[in-house]
Amino acid sequence: MLPVSVQTRLTTSDAPTMLSACLAGAGIAQVLEFATREQVRDGRLIELFPDWRDELFPLHAIYPSRQYRTAKVRVFVDFVTELLAQV
Repeated sequence: MLPVSVQTRLTTSDAPTMLSACLAGAGIAQVLEFATREQVRDGRLIELFPDWRDELFPLHAIYPSRQYRTAKVRVFVDFVTELLAQV
């Protein structure tokens, strides 16, 4: 497959910027489904390829030892675990 050259006015790797640009009608973006669920549900965004799924990626919290987790680490891991359970 030959590379395709596309002229762009906006190039970003920042997901909130991509989402804002798409909502403003500036183009298309590949962002995580949970970040766009509400906008797709209410019709502000559409899925271009609903039968195609990108690879899923695991999310890991890595810290030195479970035995000595600081309060900050424990609270953050609990927060993210609860947040992702809602997805």
